[in-house]
Amino acid sequence: MKDTLGSPALPVASDEPRDAAARRVIDGVATHAIFVLDTDGHIVTWPAPAEALYGYDAAEVLDSHVRLLFADDEDDADTDSLPSDFFEEPTTDSVEIEHWHRQADGSVFWGTLTLSPLGGDSLHGYAAVSQDTTTTKEYERMLERQNDRLKEFTDILAHDLRNPLNVIDGHLTLYEDTGDEDHLETIDETTDRMAQLVDDLLRVARQGDVVTDPEPTDIGAVIDTTWQRLAPTGATLHYETVRSVSSDPDRLSELFENLFSNAIHHGGADVSVRVGPLDTGFYIEDDGPGIDDEHKPDVFDHGFTTSESGHGYGLSVVRTIVNAHGWDIVATDAHPHGARFEITGIELLG
Repeated sequence: MKDTLGSPALPVASDEPRDAAARRVIDGVATHAIFVLDTDGHIVTWPAPAEALYGYDAAEVLDSHVRLLFADDEDDADTDSLPSDFFEEPTTDSVEIEHWHRQADGSVFWGTLTLSPLGGDSLHGYAAVSQDTTTTKEYERMLERQNDRLKEFTDILAHDLRNPLNVIDGHLTLYEDTGDEDHLETIDETTDRMAQLVDDLLRVARQGDVVTDPEPTDIGAVIDTTWQRLAPTGATLHYETVRSVSSDPDRLSELFENLFSNAIHHGGADVSVRVGPLDTGFYIEDDGPGIDDEHKPDVFDHGFTTSESGHGYGLSVVRTIVNAHGWDIVATDAHPHGARFEITGIELLG
């Protein structure tokens, strides 16, 4: 190793011992750390905030290459990892690198590592500033999903409204040419369809805003209220306790209402619905006919339906609400038969 730098003193209050200050930092929740690398990228200082952020003590990382901190086996298209020849071709400018970082316990976080050259005319090493930006990254991804949904929403709106408008225009022309009032009846039915379509699309749009002020929510209470509001005759609900979540309770109620209604619509009046916990979320399943494999990728799309009487927006609303919370949802099979929806990526409370 060359150009090794001495470890800078840990900043402490004038009346606080060094060890006590270090412990105070380690016991807290660290989101950033500053340490020093030599010219080859080896770690030469490891202060308390770095230990708190990564979980490694100094003995584990000193003299190790900074690549130790990266989770290089994470496959993510957004990563901009440290180039292999970075330390062979020194730069005089600060470089910001976004990548997955791995902590001592194996967990990962999305981090921003800024490397700034130290020294004047000659390079002596790098000041490294590492910051946990997982929350920011998750928010950006959530906004990206929302933008994707907005584009899909506008495409569907343009398509679904254009068709009935063409129908109205065509039948109006035929009525003017023939005077046959059957064409007016068709126009009337089409306008009713358009009104329902607009209501459905507005319902999707209202549920799409990112949840910015969630509150602790008792899922059992939401389910009980929602099920009673539907009052399904003959249908049964089996509920296994799910831990509380941080959510918008009104939108969570809308989520359950749409999933319950979907189960009743496809499973019949005597359908049995079950709700239970998952490691990072919960599931809702029924004992109805289930979802064909060919339809599973499309069931959450705006306007998709396999029913002549359906409008195809119930499950679209569900996905919109899930995405607004930053969660994930998949459609799969219940056992031994039926539809099952798994909502995951939730930080359960309690």
